[in-house]
Amino acid sequence: MLSTHKDEILGFIREFEISSREYLKSKGLSENEMTNAYLELQWDFLHTILKQQS
Repeated sequence: MLSTHKDEILGFIREFEISSREYLKSKGLSENEMTNAYLELQWDFLHTILKQQS
């Protein structure tokens, strides 16, 4: 059961990464800018999750 949830979570993270990179590319960011912007998206996403739990 845990393995199934782990696979779902990893799949979600992969989809988040792919869609985030596509979004940032569509905005015309350079590879260097995308690295920082992607980290910011991850940070914002984590804060959103944490806010929903409180």
